[in-house]
Amino acid sequence: MTQTSADTERFTGLILLTGTDRPGIAASLFETLAPFSVLIIDIEQIVINDRLILTVLIGANPAHQGAIEEDLNLCASSLDVDIATLFGKGALVQLPKNLVEVRVTSPKLRPSSIALISQAITHAGANIVRINRTSDDPISISLAVTGAAHTALKISLESIIFEDGSVIDVKEI
Repeated sequence: MTQTSADTERFTGLILLTGTDRPGIAASLFETLAPFSVLIIDIEQIVINDRLILTVLIGANPAHQGAIEEDLNLCASSLDVDIATLFGKGALVQLPKNLVEVRVTSPKLRPSSIALISQAITHAGANIVRINRTSDDPISISLAVTGAAHTALKISLESIIFEDGSVIDVKEI
């Protein structure tokens, strides 16, 4: 039996919290959500230079949207952060399969290097689904990529010549 799109559609709320990072922010956000009948579907958090970006995708009852948003506004005010929400019904996107990691390491990483790498990934028919820093000195950035085979990405990236001493490694995750 196959699932129809109606079977895979759900009412969800995407919560985006931004602000200065400090202990207790995530705890307060989830304490605010705890009284509601919601399910956590996805979470992603990054901190760059003490700036926090926390996103949470919840499954919720549409009748609770107003109350959730009201409580989140109070939470944002008490924490001195910004919280934005986007509620709606739609299909849930599955986690990407067959990820390939493209890691770039450089003594002085320039935007032009990331532009060249991103263009090569796009030309290989792939998509970047996550980017994060993995080391400081030298700086190393990991790009999780989906939509192209390891070999195709490696070939696409081999032709790049960097002016800043960047080095690329491609491996299956």
